[in-house]
This record gives sequence, C-alpha cells and structure tokens, in this order.
Amino acid sequence: MKTRLKFLAPVLAAGLSVLCFSCVSSKKYNELLEKQNQCTAANTRLEKSNQECNENLVESKALNERLQNDLNAANTQIDTLQRNYLLTSADLAELQKNYNRIDDKYKSTVSGKDALAQELAVKEQQLNEQAKQLNVQAERLSELQGILNKKDEQLNALKEKVTEALTGFQDKGLSINTKNGKVYVSVDEKLLFPSGSWTVNPQGREALYEIANVMAKDASIHVMVEGHTDDVPLKGKGDVKDNWDLSAKRATSIVKIILENKGINPANIMAAGRGEYVPLVSNDTPENRAKNRRTEIILTPDLDELFKILETN
Repeated sequence: MKTRLKFLAPVLAAGLSVLCFSCVSSKKYNELLEKQNQCTAANTRLEKSNQECNENLVESKALNERLQNDLNAANTQIDTLQRNYLLTSADLAELQKNYNRIDDKYKSTVSGKDALAQELAVKEQQLNEQAKQLNVQAERLSELQGILNKKDEQLNALKEKVTEALTGFQDKGLSINTKNGKVYVSVDEKLLFPSGSWTVNPQGREALYEIANVMAKDASIHVMVEGHTDDVPLKGKGDVKDNWDLSAKRATSIVKIILENKGINPANIMAAGRGEYVPLVSNDTPENRAKNRRTEIILTPDLDELFKILETN
C-alpha cells in the first residue's frame, strides 16, 4: 500500500497542476484532494493493522511456550516423585530386613537384650518416619496421576466430539490427531481457500461452524488457529506481500468465522501466521507442497486445575 501511495502522490499532484492550469472547477480539485487524503488514511490504518498482527503473533508464541514449559515441568516433577517412591520402597524393604536381623539377634543373645531393644526402637522410629514419607509421596503421586488421567479423559472426549462433528469432512482434506495434550485439526488449503486467497469457501465455512459448535459447548477450551504455506514465494497481491501476510490473513479469517458463534469467548481464541517455516514435509514436490499449505486449529483443554496443584507443593 505504501508503494501505491508513493506512485499515486505524484500522479495526483500532476493531475491537480493540470487541472489548475486548465482552469478546472474547484469542485473537481476538492474531489481529487479528498481522494488523496483517503489514500493516506487507508495507508495509516493498514500500518496499524500490521503492527497489531505482529503483536498478537508474539503474544501467541509466548503463551504457547509458557504452557509447554509448565507442562514439561509437571511431567518432570511426576517422574521425580515416581523415582523417589521406588527408592523409598527399596529403603523400606532394606529396613525391614535389618529389623528382622536385629530381632533374631535379640532373641538369640540375652546379654545384649537392652542394647538391641534400644536399637530396635531407633530402627522402628526410622521405619515410621519412612512410612509417613512414603504415604505422603504416594498420596501426592496418586493425586497427580488422577488429574493427569482426568486430563487424558477430557482430551479424548474432546477429540471424540470434534471427530463426530467433522465426520463428513475427513475424506475431504481434514485430519484430527492428539499431541502434547492438545487436539490438532489439520485442514488442507483446498477445503478452505482458493489458491492465494484468504476468503473461506462455503464448504470450509461449514466445517468451521461445526468446530465452533463444539467450542461453544465447553467454555474452558482454548484455541490457536495457525496458517501455514509452502515455500513458493507469493507474488504481491493487493495488501498481501508474502507468505507471512497470507498465512496471518487466513488464520484471522478463520477466527472471525468461528466467532460468528456468539457462544464463544473471543479471549479463548488466537490467530497466528506461520508462513512456510513449519512444514510437515519437505517442499520438494507439488504433492508435498500441497500438504504444507494447511491450517491447523489447535484445541487445548483447561489445565488450570493441574497448575494450581503444582503451585501448592
């Protein structure tokens, strides 16, 4: 748009000069001047929109990284608790063996009865302390495992709902998978957009409406819409200068269609353009490039309950 204005300004100036020297009416002059002002205002709006898109992209990446780090930390803590549980169980077994050995020694040695009794008392106290720690760790592990199981159940239930809603589209360039605690709905370009466009096809709209219906029934679902392209450079087309622009506009178009469902909280959905930089396969054949031209709609169940428990320990 800036390039257009740069070329348009001299033309308008030249036109105005000709009009002035040709004694054109002031009304015509004012119309041309108004068009010039409109072009300048449109350029300003486009620059602001581009800046907002970049800021949203940065926020989306930061949120995704923070959630992934929190989940990794939770998994690490669970692994540590499991290892501690196994080590403590081994210690308890060893203590029990020591206890039995001391008890046998006590029964066979009358003269050392008092000393052995004292040693047994110490060992028994140690056993009790170890047992308490084991119980606490076992309860903690059981609680965390229960929450993880619940999250797995929620994830599977969400996938089933999405799969059921999109049954009619899965043979038309749409696939559904789970990864890293999220449901990924991957949609080929051919189902959603004409080549080089960010206007959603009627059939693509139907699929998005079904996804929106699933979201509207569960306010805890968070959604990230990612636009992806192949590595073929995009020739300038209006406001779209490259694959970054195209992928971001496509993601935003999908978000707007989903938000036509008034039962969805706009704060729970984000749009991000990824350009050609996260391909599924190498861009070495027309078929592979077609696979990379896609939109991924990533649905994440609410993880607040798990994070609250982790924060309290």
